[in-house]
Amino acid sequence: MVLLTIVAFILIFSLLVLVHEWGHFIMARRAGIKVEEFGMGLPPKARVFKKDKLGTEYTLNWIPFGGFVRLFGEDTHDPKVLKDPKSFASKSIWQRTQVIVAGVFMNFVLAWVIITIGMTIGMKPFLANQEDILKGVEDGIVKAQNVMYIHEIQPDSPADKIGLKSGDMIVDFNGYKEKELPAVSELPTLIKPEDTVIITMVRDGVEQTTMMTANEEGKFGFVVSNELFIQDVANVSYPFYIAPFLAVAEVGRLSILTVKMLGGVIVSLVANLTVPEGVAGPVGIAKMTHYYVQQGLMALAQFTALLSISLGVINIMPFPALDGGRFLFIVYELVTRRRANAKMEAVVHTIGFALLMLLILTITWHDIANLLK
Repeated sequence: MVLLTIVAFILIFSLLVLVHEWGHFIMARRAGIKVEEFGMGLPPKARVFKKDKLGTEYTLNWIPFGGFVRLFGEDTHDPKVLKDPKSFASKSIWQRTQVIVAGVFMNFVLAWVIITIGMTIGMKPFLANQEDILKGVEDGIVKAQNVMYIHEIQPDSPADKIGLKSGDMIVDFNGYKEKELPAVSELPTLIKPEDTVIITMVRDGVEQTTMMTANEEGKFGFVVSNELFIQDVANVSYPFYIAPFLAVAEVGRLSILTVKMLGGVIVSLVANLTVPEGVAGPVGIAKMTHYYVQQGLMALAQFTALLSISLGVINIMPFPALDGGRFLFIVYELVTRRRANAKMEAVVHTIGFALLMLLILTITWHDIANLLK
């Protein structure tokens, strides 16, 4: 299973990046820009296995992740190259814009294709937030159970003494039925000092029933919240002539949610200088890949679609070195009617790339720390 996860991770990551780069490649060719290299994997270069009549080298590189496209005149301030009709820099604003956004567009197209196929043959719906879960429950697609989810246990508390742990779920509290579990906010009024209650909790899919006695303050010493625990999600399918249109709407919805989530991540990074929970780098994505490999091919395909949308959204953000950062310089040129200094733009993108690498390293360290826990 571990070997299968490694292979799946490499294939998924490479597919997402190569589809993105293929978008740049196609639009560059259409604009008459010389594509110097289309690389599979990342340098150092292992071998050149083809060179076409337009001068493009198709290379295989030693690091087996993703790929890249190297365009003639993309990052240069050489006056001769800037004026060369085959260079990226010599093309019109519209042509350069098409080349820049084509990669992001292809990531959305890939997600649309996967979701369209899934909706046609049958797949579980994307449950991106609480509203999706509640609607799924209402429609009979999602089978869920009300639980009290334990987030934290205080040492030497009544909860600690009976062996409760963070991550346990209380499904029955003193005889309440599943859908009538009391609200956490009601516990102080329901429980008196040294009251004994009977609870049924679930850990690793196994139910256990035990008794717990409150302390002299009427507290159990845990931090809990009322949550919906998803027990099962049914597949949904649609006619082949409807699925493509629903898939467009779903890609749009998931993209908007991704933008909102990314905004929250940026705010947390800037304000608190911390990586928010739920944010994953390469290590975290590899861990999630292992989970979805176990869930089956369709679950893995849906995960790939979500990653493709995320890659598209992140790349179009107006940050140096990303496609959105390059597009921002084109907007500047369009507004001011003069091109930004090529040397300055190259420096800005270099600094942006260094910052991105620092961010990735920080998130990767966070992923590793979570695994060690």
